[in-house]
Amino acid sequence: MAEPNRVIAVDLGGTHIRVAVVCADGLLTNRRSIPTGSVDGPAVVLQRIVDLVDSVANEAGIALETPVGVSSPGPLDPRTGEVLFTPNLAGWRNVQLGERLRAGTGRPVSVANDGNCAVLGERRFGVGAGCTDLVYLALGTGVGGGVISGGRLIDGVRGFGAELGHVVVALDGPVCTCGSVGCLESFVGGWAIGRDGALMATTRDGEAIRRAAKGKLITGDVVAKAAATGDAVALAILARAGRALGAAIGAFVNIFNPEIVVIGGGVAAIGNSLLDPAWKTVTSHSFHAHRTCVRLELSALGDDTSLYGAGALVMD
Repeated sequence: MAEPNRVIAVDLGGTHIRVAVVCADGLLTNRRSIPTGSVDGPAVVLQRIVDLVDSVANEAGIALETPVGVSSPGPLDPRTGEVLFTPNLAGWRNVQLGERLRAGTGRPVSVANDGNCAVLGERRFGVGAGCTDLVYLALGTGVGGGVISGGRLIDGVRGFGAELGHVVVALDGPVCTCGSVGCLESFVGGWAIGRDGALMATTRDGEAIRRAAKGKLITGDVVAKAAATGDAVALAILARAGRALGAAIGAFVNIFNPEIVVIGGGVAAIGNSLLDPAWKTVTSHSFHAHRTCVRLELSALGDDTSLYGAGALVMD
């Protein structure tokens, strides 16, 4: 069967449902976005996705046989399209996302974890275009990612693999939201940077962080703002997160021997105060032969990574 020139992409997030048409040349058209409203329960959210897909398809004149790709938070089983559980969507346990959307839209539907979708999008449309071996890391509130090795997506026996944010970088590190100890996410996730900032804000040295917070919750963004003023405490927090990131990247370089490691997500936008320590740390946590053949790049897909990834999922 010929590769479709246009497909429908769905980005299911905890805050918004976004749908667009993804063209083979990388153009995104007919974008639509609505609040997810996960508090209304899975059945209501699923109907919202169906309605939005139908609306976009009708507006774009998309044929009924055109496939739909869905990027969803996980863990989920891409073989069946079942979302087993996700903390970002209230009440989502063992939800047959793929099956329900196929029935509701009458279209072929493929579902994958948002991290795995993202690495597919980077390979087809991003800075990793054409690469057969690449690692993608999404630094956001949490940390996700995906791996392509030898041209194939690495996702394990049930599709749960490549949970890159939960590789352990410190045996005596902080407790992670997953229940483990010392995960990469527990250092570099937005919530983790905010946690460290809030702790330092209780001390005399945390004045700049308190000032940046303006009486509101201390988040990773607040720490980044304080660091941008040159505050030594905030810079130290980001440097520690960066070193953890570099240690993890070094491990991925050793394990997968990728051609490129792509960093995306909102936390990556913090910039050099986080990434410079990461790049330097990679050197001391990877074999020389491995790191000399890898490029470290920032994603150019921005907020559209999941849409591109959902499109690449069905185009591939």
